[in-house]
Amino acid sequence: MLTRRQLAAGAAASVSLAQPPDRPWDLLIRHGEVRDPARGFAARADIALRDGKIAAIAPGLEPRQAREVINATGLYVVPGLVDLHSHIFFGGGSVPSIDADTVAARSGVTTWVDAGSFAHDNAPGFRRYVVDRSQVRVFGFVYLYPANRDPTADPIRHARASMAPTAAVIANHPDSLLGVKVQIGSNMNGRFSPEFLRIARELCDEHKLKLMVHISDAPPEVPEILSHLRAGDILTHAYTGHGTSLCDPAGKLQPGVAEARARGVVFDLGHGLGSFSFAEARKCLAAGFPVDTISSDLYARNIEGPVYDMPTTMTKLLHLGMPFDEVLQRSTINPARIIGRLPGMGTLAPGAPADLALLSLEDGEFRLVDSLRQAETAKRRIFCRLTICRGRRLLAPL
Repeated sequence: MLTRRQLAAGAAASVSLAQPPDRPWDLLIRHGEVRDPARGFAARADIALRDGKIAAIAPGLEPRQAREVINATGLYVVPGLVDLHSHIFFGGGSVPSIDADTVAARSGVTTWVDAGSFAHDNAPGFRRYVVDRSQVRVFGFVYLYPANRDPTADPIRHARASMAPTAAVIANHPDSLLGVKVQIGSNMNGRFSPEFLRIARELCDEHKLKLMVHISDAPPEVPEILSHLRAGDILTHAYTGHGTSLCDPAGKLQPGVAEARARGVVFDLGHGLGSFSFAEARKCLAAGFPVDTISSDLYARNIEGPVYDMPTTMTKLLHLGMPFDEVLQRSTINPARIIGRLPGMGTLAPGAPADLALLSLEDGEFRLVDSLRQAETAKRRIFCRLTICRGRRLLAPL
């Protein structure tokens, strides 16, 4: 019988803990439909875990060789989900964040990226109290404009004064800090947005850092924003229903969008409270422009809707016609490669980190709501049954 803690985490059924302690594998997941988009692997197989890594993957692995066995019949066993845009920092940030481990246990996310909930002045706290204390893997982008500032100070001078300490803190934490985040839009940093973008570009060029750019209401317009982005940079909120649409009203891609992708700019979903539109997503998909990465932009104000979690966000792309394997690719290996800090992340190859999600594809009628409060009914949903990180079952605190 499953315990309350296992049920709270959506655990897969048929768990045995009776194996002797001298077995070579710590955990064996049997009879699952394994999907590993990074390797094009799609087959029913068993996966053995040992010492926090994938030890073996093949059909018919011997259960007596494992200390613990999970029956994954009817479930998809996939790499742990990687959420490239979330907010999980506590203590001084401007965005009300969530607890990484609690949400991960029920959602299949084994790697979170905090997209600028903190600036350089709070980055050490992010490392000490979030990265180092979480069971899951956590990375972050540093926000260009510190929250702890004199409100009477000139914003441009203040942002420029933040360049050196921002670069220094990222250099001091290269294993957890990925680059710089900046918010661009008339409703975000207003008339200062273009200059903030130039400052961020200058900073990232000088120190060879990734730049994540939040888009929202114009101005500035999409072509101007994209002209500042280089290979490896990330434009997030790609399907926003606000003024910076990737498509014109006729459904044609704006100038510079295809060219930006061709030179290596990453287009990220970043659902959030106000940044995902079914109508905009349909226009972009019809124009042949799927996002490169699927992310939730999850925080306290949208965890009860319309975002909820990564599987719900993935379900929206599935509902819009993206094949399941492509949804997985954009939620696992694509964001893992952008992070680029851990060999094998986002895959199920032998020797890779033992980060996995056990997912079900369920038929029915499921209400989905976008950030403009437009509701649609999906016929299938993606649901997480179990999260495994670093080779261990992740259980939500009760």
